[in-house]
Amino acid sequence: MDIAKKELVVNLCLISLVLSILNGALVVHINHSLVSDTPYVSGPGDFVVFVFFFLILYGFHAVVSFFHFAAAAFARRSLVTRLAVFNAAGLALVGAIYVYIQDVTVLFLISSLGIFSLVSAVINRKKVVD
Repeated sequence: MDIAKKELVVNLCLISLVLSILNGALVVHINHSLVSDTPYVSGPGDFVVFVFFFLILYGFHAVVSFFHFAAAAFARRSLVTRLAVFNAAGLALVGAIYVYIQDVTVLFLISSLGIFSLVSAVINRKKVVD
């Protein structure tokens, strides 16, 4: 469980932050109805829109990090089971968000699940090597 706690801290403090910044910048720079029809919001250099989406995305990534921690507690030692449970829960969350928002752009959040899985595999590979 020590490795799972380490992954939770890394996911919350580093991975979630970086992914939220990158995805927030991506959302601000796309020409889409989520941001393009709101000239009163994106006046000062799109900073308000970026902060808004950054906070929403950081919340999403925090929830995904806790899903990952719960999957680690559920699967115990098996990395394959952990990743399968984590990705199934993450896909269900992204699917629920898609159904609620009805926008295809939300599906880019699936890439975040892949990055969290990759980080988990690298950390667990390092544990096996040590």
